[in-house]
Amino acid sequence: MTAIVVRPVRFTDNIEPMQAFLELIGLRPRIESVGGGWVDLVADGGLVALHSAAASDSGGIQGQTRLSFEADDLDALARALTDAAIPDVTVYDEAYGRVLTFTDPLGDRIAVDERMTDLYGFRALPGAKPVGPKVVPVRFCDPAGPYGRLLQALGLRPVGETNEYYVNFAAADGEHGLVGLHHVFAGELPIAAGEGSVQLTFESAEPLAPIAARLERAGFAPQLHSEDFGSLLSVTDPDGQPVQVHEPSNKSE
Repeated sequence: MTAIVVRPVRFTDNIEPMQAFLELIGLRPRIESVGGGWVDLVADGGLVALHSAAASDSGGIQGQTRLSFEADDLDALARALTDAAIPDVTVYDEAYGRVLTFTDPLGDRIAVDERMTDLYGFRALPGAKPVGPKVVPVRFCDPAGPYGRLLQALGLRPVGETNEYYVNFAAADGEHGLVGLHHVFAGELPIAAGEGSVQLTFESAEPLAPIAARLERAGFAPQLHSEDFGSLLSVTDPDGQPVQVHEPSNKSE
């Protein structure tokens, strides 16, 4: 299976504040567009991309985080998805490189960008190694339903404890990020709605208290919670969206 990396995209017109926020959590910038409007940040597992909402031609709206991925061989991935009967698998060229899209079990189009090898129009950013967070975008759907089969067709595998309400799927055992599937409770979802929408969530090997302290010094109001499944930090990001940072799900293993 071709290597795949979890890389959710946040559509935002607050790129600089969002980048600073993600750096407080522990991510580090990797690549930005020369003309502005795009930057991606690397975590200890996975990536988060920031895309100008105003410049989006795919319907991305302010504050929405969309599930997406990055892969090193789209042709191999397209064959794997087609063999798994994933619908509408298409590979095409964009100005920034090749893209694979398919339709997920919720009827949304999901994109996988081929890993960038030509930085024309972009520049690599020097930065320190991330301090420990793994990216875990959370898709709200039936954890036992067909979405899990899609993620496995992409090369992700279920990890940690699973139950009827939540399950994690890891790319390269979490080294390339994870995707969480969360049961849909009654009421509105706690995210900006839109095609492929997810909640931006992280797992951090770093203790949560230092992350909370950094966020507080920067003017945010993080809250620490202790739940049956472990401890987590919740905070509202510069786009007004809820973000969670969890202790590792396999901490007790």
